[in-house]
Amino acid sequence: MKQLVGILLFFGALAQAQTTFDLSAHSARNNPDQVWQLGYSANNSLAPDQFRFDKQSEMVAPLVFWHPDANHGPGPGYYPYVAFNPTKLTQLGSSNQWAVRAGEVAMEASNSGQYSLVRFVAPVTGAYKVSARFAGVHFRLSTTDVHVLYNGKSLFDADIEGYGGDPAFHKVEGSSPTAEYSGRVEMKANDTITFAVGYGKNKTNYCDTTGLFARVVLVGGKSK
Repeated sequence: MKQLVGILLFFGALAQAQTTFDLSAHSARNNPDQVWQLGYSANNSLAPDQFRFDKQSEMVAPLVFWHPDANHGPGPGYYPYVAFNPTKLTQLGSSNQWAVRAGEVAMEASNSGQYSLVRFVAPVTGAYKVSARFAGVHFRLSTTDVHVLYNGKSLFDADIEGYGGDPAFHKVEGSSPTAEYSGRVEMKANDTITFAVGYGKNKTNYCDTTGLFARVVLVGGKSK
C-alpha cells in the first residue's frame, strides 16, 4: 500500500510540475481566455505598454476573427486581426486566399505598421518552456516579420517570405516560409510572452496572413 501511495504521489507531483498551455486549446470565444490574450499594438512599437485588447469578435464560419473594434469588412477597426480555426480540418480563410490548419491561429498586421499580437500571461512563478512555429499561409506568399518577446525583450526575430502552410492547399515555397523558436524562460507570475506578426520589410500587409502554433509548458513552478 505504501508503495502504491508513493507512486500516486510521484505522478501527482509530476502532473503538477508540468502544465501545458497550448494556444490551440483556447476557447476563441473569450478575450482574455485564462492565460491567453489576443490583441494588437497601438502603434508600430512592440513595447508592452502599447498592447491593446481586441474588442470585437465575429464568426466567419467556420473561423473566429478578433478585431480591434466593430467593423463591416476590411477598413478601420478590421486590422490588425487574429483569427482561429477551432475545427479538426484545414479551412480556407477570407476570399479563399489563405488556409489555416486545425488549431492554428492566423494573424495579420495593419497597413500602418500595427502588430497583430497573442500574449501569454504566466499564472505562477516558475520555469517555462516556450515554443512557437510561424508560417506564411497566404497563397500569394506572405511577407512578414515575426517575433517572440519576454516582457517586451526580444527572444526571437525572423522574417517570413513565402508559403509554409498545409501543402494540400498550396505548395510550400519561398526563401523562408516558416520560422520556429524554442527556449526556456524563468518567469514570475503575470510576466508575459508575446507572439507578434508585423507587416514585413515591404511595409504593407497585402497578402500577409501568417499562421502561428504556440505552446508554453510550466516545467517547474511555485503555486500562487
